[in-house]
Amino acid sequence: MNRALVHRDSIAEVLLTDLIRLGETQLLVAAQWPRSHRVYRPDHEGRHDPMLILESIRQTGLAVSHFAFDVGFDQQSVMRDVSFVLDQRCEPRALRSATNIAITVDCRDLIMRTGRLRGMTIELSFAADGLPFATGRGTVRWISAQSYAALRARSGIRLNWEELRWRNAIPARRASSVRAAEDVLLSPETRPGSRRRLVVPLDHPVYFDHPLDHAPGMLIIDAAWQAVTEQRGDGARLIGCMLDCSAFTELGPETDIVLRRISSDTTEFVVQQRGRDTASGFLRTAP
Repeated sequence: MNRALVHRDSIAEVLLTDLIRLGETQLLVAAQWPRSHRVYRPDHEGRHDPMLILESIRQTGLAVSHFAFDVGFDQQSVMRDVSFVLDQRCEPRALRSATNIAITVDCRDLIMRTGRLRGMTIELSFAADGLPFATGRGTVRWISAQSYAALRARSGIRLNWEELRWRNAIPARRASSVRAAEDVLLSPETRPGSRRRLVVPLDHPVYFDHPLDHAPGMLIIDAAWQAVTEQRGDGARLIGCMLDCSAFTELGPETDIVLRRISSDTTEFVVQQRGRDTASGFLRTAP
């Protein structure tokens, strides 16, 4: 798989291996989840980190756009929302080998302008060894580089990557229940109530596989998940989530994640920056 199709620089971060077109808006995508990963490691029972589902959705939306709809590499992608549901009873294990995944993809709500794809929603079904174990959904929008630059200029933020790297120096922290210390995305400082300060590690080889001008959705969801596991303190496992991005989460300003537990298994979260919400969603857990 050409890593450019999934917008990754590192070959090691490419999960997809092949795409086959089944119809005008249906595709079959092959993926392989590794036995180990720099961040998303299997647990002691061999169960894959559910964040691999989200990364597979992200990569699929990009690859399908380029492969099936001829979206040019000069276009800029914006992931509007992403979600998944995992059935723990059927999920594969990574005990002795990598796991080969078959992903059935339906492309819906296509937005076409002058014969070009400008947006769509993908619905995905994940299976391993012929057994379905998860479903997912994501919405991607495509805009020209010029339109993207104009959109980002409205934020009024001028990025100085070297200055940002210095300002985002990561404070001392300990490992969480789901991540090693070097992958913790939350500051150890105490915040009032169910509020945690986001740490953005610009030098991280996975969250920032390549330089970005905003905090990526994968980082936001992972940070929210880390905050939830810390709040719960019971070793619960992620089995479903939804992220909706209403605005870009910028790299410079201080950013908080605010949690609100709405049931025994579901916690809502809001990402706040400069007094406004930039993203929101929920995380669902199981023992």
